[in-house]
Amino acid sequence: MTSSLVPHHLVCGLLTLLLGLTEVSAQKMFGLPASAMHDHAQCDAAGCDGLVGIPEDHFHFTPAPMQRRSSSATIQVTYVGFPVAAQTAFQYAVNIWAGQISSPVDIEVEATWTDLGPNILGSASPATIHRNFTGATEADVYYPAALANQLNEDDLQSNSADITCNFGSDVSWYFGLDGNVPPGAYDFVTVVLHELCHGLGFIGSANLAGNTGFVGQSGSPFIYDTFINDNNSGGSLLDLSNGTSSLGNALTGGGLVWSGAEGLAASTAPPGIYAPNPWEPGASFSHLREDMYLSGNANALMTPNLNTGEAIHNPGPIVMGMFSDMGWGVQGCSIQALLAGSQSSCNPATNTYSQQVILIYNDAPAGLLNVNGSLFTVSGSPQTVSLNNLPSDGGTVDVTAYFTGDPSCSGTQVSLFTAPDPCSGGTCNLLSNTIGTQTPCNPINGTYTQEVSLEFEFSAGAGDVDINGQVFPVNNNLANVTLTGLVADGNPVNMLITFTEDDACGFAVFDAWTAPDPCPCALELELDAVGDCDPQTDGHIVDVFIDVTNPPGTGLLNIGGTLFEVPETDGVYLASLDGFASNGQAHSFGGYFTDLPGCSAPQDVSWTAPESCACPSDLDGDGIIGVSDTLDLLANFGCSNDNCVGDIDGDNVVGVSDILELLSLFGTGC
Repeated sequence: MTSSLVPHHLVCGLLTLLLGLTEVSAQKMFGLPASAMHDHAQCDAAGCDGLVGIPEDHFHFTPAPMQRRSSSATIQVTYVGFPVAAQTAFQYAVNIWAGQISSPVDIEVEATWTDLGPNILGSASPATIHRNFTGATEADVYYPAALANQLNEDDLQSNSADITCNFGSDVSWYFGLDGNVPPGAYDFVTVVLHELCHGLGFIGSANLAGNTGFVGQSGSPFIYDTFINDNNSGGSLLDLSNGTSSLGNALTGGGLVWSGAEGLAASTAPPGIYAPNPWEPGASFSHLREDMYLSGNANALMTPNLNTGEAIHNPGPIVMGMFSDMGWGVQGCSIQALLAGSQSSCNPATNTYSQQVILIYNDAPAGLLNVNGSLFTVSGSPQTVSLNNLPSDGGTVDVTAYFTGDPSCSGTQVSLFTAPDPCSGGTCNLLSNTIGTQTPCNPINGTYTQEVSLEFEFSAGAGDVDINGQVFPVNNNLANVTLTGLVADGNPVNMLITFTEDDACGFAVFDAWTAPDPCPCALELELDAVGDCDPQTDGHIVDVFIDVTNPPGTGLLNIGGTLFEVPETDGVYLASLDGFASNGQAHSFGGYFTDLPGCSAPQDVSWTAPESCACPSDLDGDGIIGVSDTLDLLANFGCSNDNCVGDIDGDNVVGVSDILELLSLFGTGC
């Protein structure tokens, strides 16, 4: 089934905004009406504050990113009036965000379950905004509370929520976690992810009155505003004067783009900001362009459209890049800079020298740091390493660094330094080196072995030889060795040679051989925890650790029938799955990659389900067996099929025995 895309939405009314501890007047933005009622004036007059749903089925599922074992942010939620099933889905969305951002300060969210009006799904906003605090990256710029706290490394306004949000109680919700949204329903996880994104900082301060544009609150822009460029005028949006038609034309001219470096790096084209003509209160400016990121695109979460049947469980790379630009610590490894440190003079005995390299990086994965073939223990950024026994030839040297635990986390600096000119050689010479047999990658540990034969010339004995950190004896100036435990990563390997009794004697053979490609894909599953029975569904949740080695670059990861995004790197991840019956019986499931079915878990995850907590007499699900349950039963009295409401005794007939059983429990809790 296909459907047309119809604008809807949002939004985040800024509730009470605070400057430090000084109250600032609130700015309210309105959402858009549903597809059947596109009169903006009508919407404004009615005050349709929040995310508005489009009742047209558009089925597509973007799976959640895989989460690391431990998150880098703690998000605490206070629920007001929430049903249990909604809390479970809300927490699932919270866990996704907690795995994508980092903060030393807990993020406090207040979520209220209430009637927002027809087709209004939810709303969210930063509860407060702050400027000119310790840690702020820009002066006289407002930051949303959660981001300000992270930069400040302390809570700027304790005992209050950082994000406030509301969700419609009279909505056809789907609370599942698998993205399998039925027709006519809205995916709750998607709405929570979207609204929390606004609360975390995906929100600007622009507004329009007639054709006059305004940006800022009390004379200061939001941090989001500072990264918006106007392609039509050719500069920053903030270069245009407030209260002018020029600014108004920019806000409705369709030329707004994100200018931050990380957001740009996540996209082949500058990320487009939603700027339609006419201005759409609540949708314009604080969203990505729908026509650039249609349903199914990895960056579709923060566009102004959401249909029934659509599920988006991933913030997307552009959003994460934008968050990084605004100052959020985001999960993910990166090498930011390679710098040249001190350099030794040429050693006349060996015609070699040493060079220090300084590396600046974020979120280093497990494993070692490889710098031009030399391996180092990861000690923390900034890190200084020493490249030894480099040939003194007067040439420029390129430096490439990457992490063995995530080879895609790499950086290269061309002509980082220049070698010293050659100096007189000594009596220590490498006469020959022969690369011998290489084994394939060992799938158990991802390593291989390499045979090497070396011939030397010495004026005096030099002791044992050290080759890339492994020591071997030298017999008659010959060394026939086998290097073991080498990382199979498919990359060229430099051979660094020194001697235990003569530090001045050493050699470097660049690109001596190439390592075999990484071992074939491997997948392991391990049960983490089994949740309690949920009385609303009579089901339970299962958490499982997923150990991935050399995952395929395409497709999805199927775990027990739930689809996840394939992780980009090796590692152990945590996934939560629901939909399992609470029946006290044994359950199990396996896992595999959809584009590489042969890469499957060798053993299923098995567990025993908790006992049923169903309450068949509680027909309306309010936890109390009362009048409304009795009325529901009487309304269906005489029904005789396998789907009758009120069939408490399970005989496929709603009759006297069902009434007697309900009355025997009348007034009790479930």
